[in-house]
Amino acid sequence: MEVIEVCCIGKSRQRLCEDGWIVTDSYAAVIDGSTAKGTLRLGDKTTGRLAMETVKDAIIGLPEEAGMEEAAVRLTRVIAEIYETNGIKEKVKSEPENRLTCSAVIWSNCRREIWMFGDCQCRVKDRTFTNPKKVDDVLAGIRSDVLRYLTNHGHSVEELQTKDMGREMIFDALRDQCAFQNAESDNPYRYTVLDGFHVDTQTVPVISAEKATEIVLATDGYPVLYNTLAETEACLRETLKNDPLCFDCYPATKGVMRGNESFDDRTYLRLAI
Repeated sequence: MEVIEVCCIGKSRQRLCEDGWIVTDSYAAVIDGSTAKGTLRLGDKTTGRLAMETVKDAIIGLPEEAGMEEAAVRLTRVIAEIYETNGIKEKVKSEPENRLTCSAVIWSNCRREIWMFGDCQCRVKDRTFTNPKKVDDVLAGIRSDVLRYLTNHGHSVEELQTKDMGREMIFDALRDQCAFQNAESDNPYRYTVLDGFHVDTQTVPVISAEKATEIVLATDGYPVLYNTLAETEACLRETLKNDPLCFDCYPATKGVMRGNESFDDRTYLRLAI
């Protein structure tokens, strides 16, 4: 494996980026720590940042020939151990909004395949693979409707970048949707993440890249992936120029708040394999 280009940028200079990436002899990964929806803090780090760092460190120790199922168990276990060490296992079981949560897209060099835990994305042989959450699509639509109404009735985009009343409208639902993560039922809104609780590996997309010579791994901080970082960044800039609140041409659950550089942290990793 060889890193061709990589970029990891936080949405704001005022807080630690919750994205991360790693390349070892056996694996490459991009990890996206989830924005905290609860109030739990362990030390001076957000739950998303701590989840990202924990999974990143654990990938170093994955056996070279591990399959996706073994990786899921090991990466789940390292987060669960933090709950046990801090005596909060029952708390986070009943309050999923307080879990250490992240998504990750992982390349296994031995198996020549990509594992998609959560809503990161990847690109293989000119094709982009995404793994969106259905509940996010629903809530992004509601937020977009609210912001469209507000901008049509006297509120400016600049004003709403200071106080996003659309996100405020859906925030309780964003918090409550955490009950769907790694849910054991067949609820249509359930979704998979790494959060210290059992991962149903049947819900994890596995992308074969047997004949590929390059791959791209990225977080969902990019609206569209291209074969190069320059093209991908240019698309992001154009999207944010035309729709900084991310409710019109690119509906999302959050936009670019005043003082921020983007709507989310973002990481792009392009590899020769």
